[in-house]
Amino acid sequence: MISWRDKTVRVQARLVPRFIWTTASIEVFLDEQRILCTGGQFKFTGSHSATFADGGSEHQAVLSWGQVRRHRFPYQLKIDGTSIDAAHVDVVNWRMGYIPTFLIVASLVLIFMFVR
Repeated sequence: MISWRDKTVRVQARLVPRFIWTTASIEVFLDEQRILCTGGQFKFTGSHSATFADGGSEHQAVLSWGQVRRHRFPYQLKIDGTSIDAAHVDVVNWRMGYIPTFLIVASLVLIFMFVR
């Protein structure tokens, strides 16, 4: 488990629906307080930063991520410019990514059934 200033840092990723597709949102928690959330950006790689308060002062968290492979994102987390963690995070609900594919295939089947 990762820690920063004697507090547990947890990184998690999950798919979120966006119209007819899904994107991944990566969240960073300090103990149980969410300090950063990418919000399901439609990017293959990127970074996101957020400011949070802890111990009466402001801190800057920066999360950078790479391309997903086998339902895992490589990421690097920095707080106040110091590298806290560089690892991979599993997408917890990766099967949700198949829903848009199913909807498209089902729509095509219905269209071809009625075109005949």
